[in-house]
Amino acid sequence: MKEILVDLYKVKDIYSGLGQFSINYANELIRQSPEGFDFTFLTPGNFKFETGINVTTVKTNLQKRYFPVFNRSYDIWHGLQQFPSFFPKCKSRFILTVHDLNFLQEKKEVKKLKYLKKLQKNIDRADYITTISDFTKKTIEDHIDLRGKSIRTIYNGITINTHDTGSKPSYAGNKKFFFSIGIFNEKKNFHVLLSVMKHFKDHQLIIAGNKDTRYGQQVQKQIHEMNLADRVILPGRITDNAKTWLYSHCDAFLFPSLAEGFGMPVIEAMKFGKPVFLSQYTSLPEIGGDAAFYFDNFNEEYMSSFIKIKLSLYNENQKILSDQIKKYADRFSWETCIGQYLKLYQDITDKS
Repeated sequence: MKEILVDLYKVKDIYSGLGQFSINYANELIRQSPEGFDFTFLTPGNFKFETGINVTTVKTNLQKRYFPVFNRSYDIWHGLQQFPSFFPKCKSRFILTVHDLNFLQEKKEVKKLKYLKKLQKNIDRADYITTISDFTKKTIEDHIDLRGKSIRTIYNGITINTHDTGSKPSYAGNKKFFFSIGIFNEKKNFHVLLSVMKHFKDHQLIIAGNKDTRYGQQVQKQIHEMNLADRVILPGRITDNAKTWLYSHCDAFLFPSLAEGFGMPVIEAMKFGKPVFLSQYTSLPEIGGDAAFYFDNFNEEYMSSFIKIKLSLYNENQKILSDQIKKYADRFSWETCIGQYLKLYQDITDKS
């Protein structure tokens, strides 16, 4: 049996993108239960996990974090994100999965250089590197010295039950509405949607996510100043049932983000056949492909007109376009994603 450790530490924040990636990665590994591998899941101490026949869990602790030389050896140690808190001892072959270099857009120059230095160190330490989009792969190649190492792109899977209608949340009224979701930070660019709502008197806008951030407070202040409190709803973090209902009942999904390594909500919305409006930045054109609509700029008049024109086009051809969007989204499955990682595990261990 080949022994693989998968670092699932980021499930400690289950509502974040890395948290969702980690939990779905683990669940699909358990579902597939591949022969020839024994998996160890490294999890935070307060996290309960249902394991499979060939899966055990170990809890994180100070020794594992600060004295990796005392960690036991594995055939492969897989860090599921680019800035792991836990590292293997030297004998374990190390896979590092890099999701994004969003700090290049988000941070000022001093912090940007600090993060680049830290990522360079982690990539130097890794034996194999994977990433979640070709855009992120190209960004790594442009900013990091790979010292001859190659990068493999493996797209994320998306898990959402489109056969379940979910539960209508109390804050969703009887009006038609647009939907968006994400962590409230500047890169999400949610504030550009507020003035657009002045042009859609018969719609509400629901933006879900942890609004108790500095940027979230800024957006809430703008909503109040623009007298949009009854039109723009910020419910905070939401349940999966509510999210499913909002995806399935929204008129469109609006996602003007400035920086994404992948952009999982884009494909989640597409799974329901919804028209998706995106920015043209970072990975979004790659992930949305020709199944999405893209803003050329964030001018209020332009965005409003663009949404109206494309929404009318969608509504006139709803059955055809909805089916095309769903078919496009189906290519992003966890079964495919984990299948590619298992192939990588097999390739690595066959070399031993």
